[in-house]
Amino acid sequence: MEKKLPLGWESDELDSLIAFVIGGDWGKDPEKISEEDYSLVACIRGSEIKKWSSEKGQSASIRAIKTNSLEKRKLEEGDILLEISGGGPDQPVGRVVFIDKEVFTHNSEYPKVPTNFLRLIRPNKEIHSKYLFSYLEFFYYSGEVVNYQGGSNNLRNLKFKEYSKISIPLAPLPEQKRIAAKLDQIFGHLDELTTKLDRIPALLKNFRQQVLTQAVTGKLTSMDPFPVEDLGDCLSDIKYGTSKKSHYDIEGVPVLRIPNIDTEKGHLDLKDLKFSELESKEFNKLRLKVGDILIIRSNGSVSLVGQSAIVSEKEADMAYAGYLVRLRTDQKLLAPYLNYSLSSGFLRSQIVEVARSTSGVNNINTSEIKALQIPVPTIQEQQEIVKRVEGLFAVADKIEAQYNSLKTKIDTLPQAILNKAFKGELVPQNPNDEPASVLLERINGIKTGSKKAAKAYKEKETEVPLAAEGKEEYK
Repeated sequence: MEKKLPLGWESDELDSLIAFVIGGDWGKDPEKISEEDYSLVACIRGSEIKKWSSEKGQSASIRAIKTNSLEKRKLEEGDILLEISGGGPDQPVGRVVFIDKEVFTHNSEYPKVPTNFLRLIRPNKEIHSKYLFSYLEFFYYSGEVVNYQGGSNNLRNLKFKEYSKISIPLAPLPEQKRIAAKLDQIFGHLDELTTKLDRIPALLKNFRQQVLTQAVTGKLTSMDPFPVEDLGDCLSDIKYGTSKKSHYDIEGVPVLRIPNIDTEKGHLDLKDLKFSELESKEFNKLRLKVGDILIIRSNGSVSLVGQSAIVSEKEADMAYAGYLVRLRTDQKLLAPYLNYSLSSGFLRSQIVEVARSTSGVNNINTSEIKALQIPVPTIQEQQEIVKRVEGLFAVADKIEAQYNSLKTKIDTLPQAILNKAFKGELVPQNPNDEPASVLLERINGIKTGSKKAAKAYKEKETEVPLAAEGKEEYK
């Protein structure tokens, strides 16, 4: 972190800037409570953090906690919630959220408390709470927080005792307020922009689907509808894949599986490839050729059943697994046209109707695949359809690439903006502002010459969390 501080700034440990800290309480299921000393609350969980800027905890769980616990943990405007348990390999623990007025408009009939995976931090009144929150957010974005966590890959714990000793750069109080206001303004604009950008993937998906549906129904190239036939009458071969297990760590024949089907693009992805020692006789039956279509025949998600990909030269001479079916077209159908058709609304509605199951696993067998109704234009029309679809998809792909590039840049902006803020470069500095050193004197009780008074005040205002479910100890 940046150590050189602007003129008038100071630094101090986080622990010295906190008036009150306590662990959360998950409480109990309200339906299982009969005692009178329990109160209903809206319990804010770690799962609310991801969409905090737009939802502000409106999905908080209604729980019952003891009334004396509520008195200690009831949230107030200006509080900070710190995630102390959670995270994972790609998401360190230590995220923070700020409690503002809007939080209390959701489930307004219930007081708000944090769950036991969060810690309530109430800053000293001499510190602008939104400023302190912004620094803790910056600290998380910077990646420094990984040095203060332990636990397994699936559940990380924040070492709060060590975390509470991190150094906080303190601007003069008026500058803290200017920085917090400027950050609110900038991040408000970023949130608006992000919301608009996040609509683009759905718009592109809908565009591609409309293109495919119009293509197979004749609206893309012809005014007249195409004749419809059973798919089985247009296939020269249809075959299930191998039931033999495949592995990462052996030599043998590459075996394509469901993870290799790129359902968005209709292509094959070889990043997660496994291998199997297939006998020559079986391999010859399953050997793939350019233009073969692989279709997912079974999955827990009905939206994946029937999704397909076309075999290119890269995948030729590979085999495929049992949850896939290979389709080979005859002279009536071009393979690219069939691949596009299987993703169109016209075919998808048929597949979903056949495959949907209440047992948890959705299937479509070869007989059902062959019975699917498919529009069959002339080969010349199929060629024109494929050409137009590829052209329109190329436009969509270009827009998608621009979106991804812009989103990547926007995702890095918060860290850059916060870095600028805590280097004293975001807002103008006023030499007439009271220096942060004077502020620290007040906080520490030095100005009155009574460190003991400051310590007594802190002991009175600070609650040490208890152990067990919903009542934790410092880590």
